[in-house]
Amino acid sequence: MVGCMWESGVGRVRPLDFRNKRGAALVEFAIVALLLFILVLGIIEFGMLLKDFLALNQATREGARSAALRSNYNTVVNRVLTSGPGLDPSRITVVRPSYRVYDSTSGTWGPWIENAVPPDSILTSNVQVRVHSEYKHKLITGSFFSWLAGGKDYLTVTSEMVMKRE
Repeated sequence: MVGCMWESGVGRVRPLDFRNKRGAALVEFAIVALLLFILVLGIIEFGMLLKDFLALNQATREGARSAALRSNYNTVVNRVLTSGPGLDPSRITVVRPSYRVYDSTSGTWGPWIENAVPPDSILTSNVQVRVHSEYKHKLITGSFFSWLAGGKDYLTVTSEMVMKRE
């Protein structure tokens, strides 16, 4: 008799034979473990991407706030580069402040004037400032999920904030 478990059917009882089923559990475990490993790596990568996205939003908001408080161009850019908690400033690739002026005669906003902060001669109630930032999030899983990034080892995260000048 092989094993100590019994299989019962209609009108008979016979012992279970485990000799031919030994490797099945190992194969099933390997498949499930691989899928679980990929899922855990994906969750970790997504969490790190979300952390960088939130940090870039914070840095961009700080830059927009600085521009709204009449800071010059270099101060706005430096504020973005230094305000992102946990971000590597060398991977912030684009910081682009801009502004537009409200035309009270037509009742519309003018076009965005790129790569500039508004001069002090413009009335504060008629100006919006915008800061656009981009960050290259390095994939912590290396090339494992690089197909998501088009074969690159990073994903570009963008953020944009608009504030009224004070």
